[in-house]
Amino acid sequence: MTNQPVVRIDFTVGFGNNLFQFVYAKLLAEKIGAKIYILPPFTDYFGLTALDLLVSNETYENVTPYFSDEIFKNTLPLKHVNTEEQAKRVLENPENCNYLLNGYFEDYTLYENDLEKIRSWFIAPPLKDKDNAVIHLRLGDRLFIPATYQEEALLTFERYKNGLDQMDFKKLYIVSDLPYWRKFNDSELLGFRYHTKLSENTLEMSAKAAGYVNELVDKFSSNYEVVFSKNVIDIDFYKIMTYDKILFGYSTFAWWAATLSNASQVGVFGPWRAMKKTGNKNLGQTNYPGWFQWS
Repeated sequence: MTNQPVVRIDFTVGFGNNLFQFVYAKLLAEKIGAKIYILPPFTDYFGLTALDLLVSNETYENVTPYFSDEIFKNTLPLKHVNTEEQAKRVLENPENCNYLLNGYFEDYTLYENDLEKIRSWFIAPPLKDKDNAVIHLRLGDRLFIPATYQEEALLTFERYKNGLDQMDFKKLYIVSDLPYWRKFNDSELLGFRYHTKLSENTLEMSAKAAGYVNELVDKFSSNYEVVFSKNVIDIDFYKIMTYDKILFGYSTFAWWAATLSNASQVGVFGPWRAMKKTGNKNLGQTNYPGWFQWS
C-alpha cells in the first residue's frame, strides 16, 4: 500500500466551473505530491473530453477520472475543502493528507501568483489575432433565469458597447452558446434552456428571451462587422484564446479562456455575481495585467 496523498475533485456541471476545480486541485496536488482523481457528474461527461483536449499530456499525468469511491486506500487522514476561504488556507499551508474537494473555488486571488505556471499546463494557440476582438455571449439557459432580467444584472447592448468602446478593433467575433446568429421566435429558444427549470409561465419567459436575443442580434449587427462562431466547447474555448482583445459578461468559461490567453486587453463585467449560492467571490473584479471592468 502506497501512502501517496490523493486529491479527489467532485466535478459540477459546467466546463468553466470544472476548470476552477481542476486548476485548484492541480496546484494543491503539486504542493504535496498527490495523485488527482476526478469524479464526473455523470458517465460520458463532456467536460472530461474537453479538458483532455485542452491540457498538455504532461499536465494530465497523475490525473485519473474514476467512478468509484474506493480511492482513499492509503492510511493518510482525509480533509474536506468546500469554500474559497478553506481553499486559500490549504494552499498556504498544505498538509500531507488526502483532500476531498467539493466546491467552486472561484476567487481570482487563488491563482494570481501562479498564472504563468497555470498557462503552461494548457495548449497555447500558435498565433494571436491582434486586429480583431472577440466577445463571449453567455445566453442559452441563462435566458430562462428570471434574475437575468433584473435591471442591475441585465446585459444590454449598450452595456456591452461600454466595454467594447475601450478597445480598438476591426471585426467583432462573437462566440456564444446559441447555435446561430439570427433572430429567434419564442418557441425555438426553449430548446436551449438545457437543465434550467422554468420558474415563471413558459410563454412569458420564452417571449422575454426572444425579445432580448433579437435586440442583441439587431444592434450588434448594425453597429459592428460581426463574425459568428459556434462549435463544440473545446473549439470555442480555444478560439477565444486566440484573440488579443476579449470581452465577456457572465461566464466562467470565458473567464478561463481569457485568463489562459494572456491577452493584452480583457474586459470583464464588473458587477458580475454568480447566480449559484456559492462561488464567484470576486471574478468581476479580476485585476490581472491588461484586465479592465465595464458595466
